[in-house]
Amino acid sequence: MKKIILALILISSASLVKAQSFSYTGLSADVYGSVEDSLLHSYVYVINNSQNTIDASLNAYDVYKVPGTEHNFCWGILCYGVGVMSSAIPATINAGATEASFRGDYLGHGYVGTTTVAYTVFDGNNPLDSVQFAINYHITPVGIKEVNRMNSISAPSPNPARSITAFNYNIKSGSKAEVKIINMLGKTVKSIDVNTSTGNVVLSTADLPSGVYFISLNVEGKNSAVQKLVVNR
Repeated sequence: MKKIILALILISSASLVKAQSFSYTGLSADVYGSVEDSLLHSYVYVINNSQNTIDASLNAYDVYKVPGTEHNFCWGILCYGVGVMSSAIPATINAGATEASFRGDYLGHGYVGTTTVAYTVFDGNNPLDSVQFAINYHITPVGIKEVNRMNSISAPSPNPARSITAFNYNIKSGSKAEVKIINMLGKTVKSIDVNTSTGNVVLSTADLPSGVYFISLNVEGKNSAVQKLVVNR
């Protein structure tokens, strides 16, 4: 019998509790490379759906970072160095326009695994007016063409959630795994051990503040899959 446990998001379009001016398109949510690749790139196009010009800033957050790896981003007129997690200069996006300056750069430095970085684009005059997206950077050993698809989690439902949500998971038989629920600041707010190869995770969100969270499936100490959840209570 499948074990039912308590727990939690990525990469589907999400909306926050309050009305947003932003949306995005063209998200390369999963970027793949091997240990031979020195640099990976990801791209997103951010749309200003409002009738006003907005000075939009960007923050980056580590959901899970493979030790020894690095990442940075470009936004607006600048590309920022490794370790910089907030844009110093906003990108001015006219009403109805699309901002195409975002680029995520990932330096794997030969370390195998998946790093997940979340990004928030927000109105500098109203930080609650924002949109979030996350990118998985996958580095595999030389000669491997695909990441092992046996480790996965489904998108949570309902999403947005009020008091409860659920999702399914699959892991390679015999693997040691856990599910982590991570907020947008990169803090783990819940952690659940996974003891079966397949199952259903039921999560109470009643104790979680409204906002965006990530469900991270960690198998043998490595981040294998991520989903995103919006809590709206």
